[in-house]
Amino acid sequence: MIRIRVWPALQALVCILTAAMPVDAAMLVSPGNSVLRHDLRFLDDRGIIRMPLSAWPISQADIERALKAVDDASLSVAELAAMNRIRDRLHFERRGARVSYGLSLASNPREIRAFADTPRDESNAVVGLEWSGERVAVSLQAGYAANPVDEDEYRLDDSWVGFLLGNWIFSAGWQQRWWGPGHDGSLIMSTNARPMPALSMQRNSSEAFDNRWFGWIGPWTASVFMAGLDDERGINDALLFGFRFTFRPTENVEIGLSRSAQWCGIGRPCDGSTLLDLLAGKDNRGVNVGPEDEPGNQLAGIDMRWRLPTEQPLAVYMQWIAEDTRRGGPELGSWLRLAGLEYRGNASSWQHVSHIEIAETSCRRGGLGFSDNNPGCAYEHGIYRSGYRYRGRSIGHGVDGDGLTYSLGTTLLQSTDRSWDAKIRYSEINRLGANSAMHSISATGIEQFDLFIRHNRQISSGEISLGLGWLKRIDSIDQGREDDLQAFLQWQSN
Repeated sequence: MIRIRVWPALQALVCILTAAMPVDAAMLVSPGNSVLRHDLRFLDDRGIIRMPLSAWPISQADIERALKAVDDASLSVAELAAMNRIRDRLHFERRGARVSYGLSLASNPREIRAFADTPRDESNAVVGLEWSGERVAVSLQAGYAANPVDEDEYRLDDSWVGFLLGNWIFSAGWQQRWWGPGHDGSLIMSTNARPMPALSMQRNSSEAFDNRWFGWIGPWTASVFMAGLDDERGINDALLFGFRFTFRPTENVEIGLSRSAQWCGIGRPCDGSTLLDLLAGKDNRGVNVGPEDEPGNQLAGIDMRWRLPTEQPLAVYMQWIAEDTRRGGPELGSWLRLAGLEYRGNASSWQHVSHIEIAETSCRRGGLGFSDNNPGCAYEHGIYRSGYRYRGRSIGHGVDGDGLTYSLGTTLLQSTDRSWDAKIRYSEINRLGANSAMHSISATGIEQFDLFIRHNRQISSGEISLGLGWLKRIDSIDQGREDDLQAFLQWQSN
């Protein structure tokens, strides 16, 4: 039996890649910056740039390539402001060697994390060293959290090393990922859980194929990773495989195909043939597959964003992700669903992006998931009993399984140094009575309403963020009510 160990492989790769480092440019832009995401999408919707924007981290070289083709003289005031904010951020990211510091304090940290970065714990301190070159980039982040939820005080989250070979970036480390067009969540890969140690590969430039056979795909990118689930689990030392393909067949449409799978681990098959069976979809008990041979637990699906051909800057988006619940073949089974409407505009000196989003993380049987509910299915598995979670948090949508959530949010931007975020969200958590003890938020059904406001501002020493919120919960069993105030303060150095 061949057993894959991610951590020793990571150590070896770090030693190889850090042997020589000329200083020039950064490599990957991580998720979490909602202002940068808005600016990129704003320019893309205006037809000024064209590149895939729903799979993070994004190649910095790809962003720079898209910006180089832009003539500033042809831009409106709002477009030029967005362009300058992006350039300022890229200039910050591409400085050769720098030391950074970060601090955060939080009261009742938000459990359901969206795209924007917010504190995970009551207090956290990080010291970082970043060094980047023509073909090598390194980010070392040493963090300490006081009284963390997962009891892991010392951490290397967001530490990674990358190497550019041809048009591909090979990297190793603890990188955060976000797959999909959603603002409030992703059904398959979000930043809700802490990053896992992983080996990964992704395309550097998203330029389209230059031939008649595949040119119709348009700009495209792809990424693949193998991560180690190194927390305490029902099956220890399990691995997580992930694959993402994103393409732009037209200026208005972006499509993403995603797949992830838990496999391997102590007591489970972990050889090459098992991986091939997993990739082929032969991973459910049924025809010639018994419990001892079942390769793993998979999710797969599609997402799409369509900018409407209207005078108003509107876009609709969706994400359909399936649990592999059917037996005897690779067919997709029960569906999780997310949909949203996005609007961008200007008000006086402000720019804004607003959204309405709904997500249902209950498995729905049937072709497109419009049939009966299947309780206790989403993010759960009979063998991998810790489910689709890492260190006590859902790897997919933050509401975890058997949830329903509605959100209304907006991001306001003024000039280059300040922004506001506001969100109202209503959630039904663990609502179908499965009462999973592994559920990351509540073992019983609850209703939750939360209101959240955040302000970001540049100061001389870096960026400071202040967040305030109110959370109300009602237990479905005894109708008990909890009201909590939430607050946090973050500072990140220049």
